Amino acid sequence: MNFHWMDSETVERLLESIHSANAGGLDQAVIAEAPLLECYRTAVGHAFALTGIVQGHPRIDDGRRVVTSQLFYLDPNLGIARTMNRWYRLGARDRSWGQ
Repeated sequence: MNFHWMDSETVERLLESIHSANAGGLDQAVIAEAPLLECYRTAVGHAFALTGIVQGHPRIDDGRRVVTSQLFYLDPNLGIARTMNRWYRLGARDRSWGQ
């Protein structure tokens, strides 16, 4: 098993994102440009993550099922999630896995 440690810049961006979300000050431009995750559900492996079909990811082709990096923030009511690496917009939830 390989462990990947987060560098300080990644941690700072992550904490800033979560702080902004909790304070109600999300940058809507950042959210608007975030990849869309359709048919999503939680995934448990070495950490909590999301899995779903991605659209608009900078490095992954549209329509592919992905597993995100570690999940740190999830608000299904606002339709957003923050993983270690980026924000995601949430589309429809995968209802085949229940709530």
